[in-house]
Amino acid sequence: MGASRPEALVLSPSTEEGRRARRFPPWTAPALYLAPMVVLLALFTYWPLIHTVWLSVVKWSLVPGRPSVFVGADNFAAVVASPLFEAAAWNTALYLVASIPLKVILPIPIAVFLWSLGPRGHVYRTVLFLPTLISFVVVSVVVLWLLNPMGGHVPTLLRMVGIAMGNPLTDAHAAIWVVIGLSAWKVMGFHVLIYLAGLASIPRDNIEAMRIDGASDWQVLRDLIWPLLAPTTLFVLISTIIFTLQQTFTPIDILTEGGPQNGTTNLFYLVYQLAMRSFDVGQGAAGTVMLFAGLLVLIWAKFRLLDRRVEYDR
Repeated sequence: MGASRPEALVLSPSTEEGRRARRFPPWTAPALYLAPMVVLLALFTYWPLIHTVWLSVVKWSLVPGRPSVFVGADNFAAVVASPLFEAAAWNTALYLVASIPLKVILPIPIAVFLWSLGPRGHVYRTVLFLPTLISFVVVSVVVLWLLNPMGGHVPTLLRMVGIAMGNPLTDAHAAIWVVIGLSAWKVMGFHVLIYLAGLASIPRDNIEAMRIDGASDWQVLRDLIWPLLAPTTLFVLISTIIFTLQQTFTPIDILTEGGPQNGTTNLFYLVYQLAMRSFDVGQGAAGTVMLFAGLLVLIWAKFRLLDRRVEYDR
């Protein structure tokens, strides 16, 4: 018998590649991809948060060169004792409670209606989404002009039909609802768009099957669409809780400046007044920490109560 052929040799990586593999551990490449994001988060999120917590327990002087004095919980006590705190806390609760039906519940039937139109609903979606693209400053100034009792379009039109209207922005009970309605109108299109994205994942065959079985539109919405939209609804709810106070800041600052009679101020605006107008950075930081902790507890409670009832596709 002839000599047997040698088995084919398995080629190993080049010497340079082998040295490279031994020099860098396998997690190096993912770490390099994540490094820019981690650096940005550390600089613009975590470090400001840590610095705010530190400022909340010191008396920080705005004069350069003067040392900060540790005061412990005095800043927190001063914020709670502020004459504006009680009104701001109640208004904050009202903003959050009123935003749930306007920003979380109301967009659902609008989104379902636009979704049922199919391609014919693209124009309506565009029109509904346009307010989201307009700055809060521009919208607030326009509302200020519209409600001006000396020549605004709304009082003028009402006078033409025999209705006398004062300026709601000078009414302590009406002004807050102007701010709530304005912020809800501004973000309505964005929330509808989120719900439309959630509706796009619902198979229309299931809806047709329910209709063949004799289900009404209400039964389809209640038994099929609503349960499948639960994850989207939870996301919109948490987003609303986090951003409602931020979304109402600009309308409050331009339309009412927290008035009349502290009827529109909230904790977010109170922090701004303490830090930027009273120049008490310590109390402003203490208010920020309190607001952050309160929102964190509220979001945790929402997840504990609602997330267990939400089913996610796997």
